Amino acid sequence: MTRTGRSIPDIGRRLATGVAVALLCLVPAAPAAAHVLIETVEPNGDGTATLTFTFDHGCEGEPTDTLEVSMPDGVEALAAGAPDGWTAELEPGSVLWTGKAVPDGDRAEYTLDVRVTGTVGQSFAFPTEQRCAGGGSYRWTDIDPSGDHPAPTFVATAASLAETPTMPAAPVAPAGSPSVPTGWLVAGAAVLSVIAGATGGRAARRHHRRTDSAT
Repeated sequence: MTRTGRSIPDIGRRLATGVAVALLCLVPAAPAAAHVLIETVEPNGDGTATLTFTFDHGCEGEPTDTLEVSMPDGVEALAAGAPDGWTAELEPGSVLWTGKAVPDGDRAEYTLDVRVTGTVGQSFAFPTEQRCAGGGSYRWTDIDPSGDHPAPTFVATAASLAETPTMPAAPVAPAGSPSVPTGWLVAGAAVLSVIAGATGGRAARRHHRRTDSAT
């Protein structure tokens, strides 16, 4: 008669697998495909742009009541818009939205006027914390878009960047003309002014003497 059954090593492997699965269930994870996104970037034609942040999920079923976004280097927050029942508070380097809790599964959007300084094709990531009414939260801070918790990100275009002021070009001397240092030009102007003043004074004195002799 043969005896069937699991060997001790086999039982050990199954037990280890069960423990690993149980531990994974205890680790909080973001819902599948859930992110806070920059949905649109709208240039305003004056060197500023309006970013629209959106999300449509809570924290494992909890409604969202706070959204805090940090500004990356090169981005200045100018003004913020919020949904009904929400308020926006601008701080140096961040914006904080708080208000009526948005139920899990409902879409919400928040606008932010910014001035962006950088180069065309540069990526700007905005570390964001989403907090929910029951105490849960998600930190969307991965700079890598393929990370588990990617930060809202956009890539700058020429239209979304602030215009960089340029200094007027110095006049170019005609080819072959001698170059005169600026300091000599200033000194020459001062000398001419003194000569003109002295010449005018002598002319005035001569005119005064002729007037006296005539009388």
